[in-house]
Amino acid sequence: MGPCELRFEGSLANHQVQADLRRNITALHERIVADGCQTITVDVQGLHFVDSSAIRIFVDWIGRAAGANYQIVFLVDPNMTWQRLSFNALKSLGTDAVEVREMGPASSTKSEPSE
Repeated sequence: MGPCELRFEGSLANHQVQADLRRNITALHERIVADGCQTITVDVQGLHFVDSSAIRIFVDWIGRAAGANYQIVFLVDPNMTWQRLSFNALKSLGTDAVEVREMGPASSTKSEPSE
């Protein structure tokens, strides 16, 4: 992972985890702005569950990113319906500040022709 990349794994359904996430996202936003990062790539393919309170944290972050003129690129697993639907809905909140890229086995690997 590079300096403007972040990866999430597990679930974001616990209130303490969400409080920590909110605090860390706020600090991350400040760091992104201070470092002049134009784009941050956020790999959420390893997230198995996110409840509505955690989605709100992403909504707030998108608002901050839009105000600070940087883009958040979410890498989602297209085979996880909740990721595809939730992050595409988040994209509609800040079209200039958000990009959603479907990853997963189908888009990250290509088979070689057999000889």
